[in-house]
Amino acid sequence: MSAIKARLLALAYVASPLAVPAHAVAPDECEKQRAQYPKNWNDVSGEKPLFTCSGRGERLQVRIGTTDRAGRTLMSLVSVVREGGRLIPQEGVYRIWLDPDQMRRLREGKYFATIVRSEKACWIRGTMDDTALFFMDGAKPRPDGPDAGTFYNKAPRFTVFSNTSSSSNTSYRCEPGAEAD
Repeated sequence: MSAIKARLLALAYVASPLAVPAHAVAPDECEKQRAQYPKNWNDVSGEKPLFTCSGRGERLQVRIGTTDRAGRTLMSLVSVVREGGRLIPQEGVYRIWLDPDQMRRLREGKYFATIVRSEKACWIRGTMDDTALFFMDGAKPRPDGPDAGTFYNKAPRFTVFSNTSSSSNTSYRCEPGAEAD
């Protein structure tokens, strides 16, 4: 056997565990994923507002819903508008199930990031169509000194919600509860 053939065989042997076969996706995979979420996707009336985030005239609520038997809690992001002194949820809700550790970090509001899905999203084969990124950092660190301003010697803390259907580049400030101005 030539040295080249021996090297190729050795390379093939070493690389073989890396060549993982593609798993077949069930024809009803998207329907199975969707069944894990509420039947009426946009109904957030039974969910508790955890944070209300404001930025450039836009408002977004972070809501939590039910916790399943596995300990996962439903999180929803919903745009809200003020009508008659109240914040009213709009359509276009984004959702994700959070494990207990993610839920703890979300409640703390200090540093949390996740991908959320729209009603149409189907997460198969690594595609992230109809999804959005949600990043929240609402930590309120103490100033370095009595005369230190907001941006003195530390990076600003803010929240970002970026979905594919919006060209908005709004950053948000989040406050605990149902109301924020």
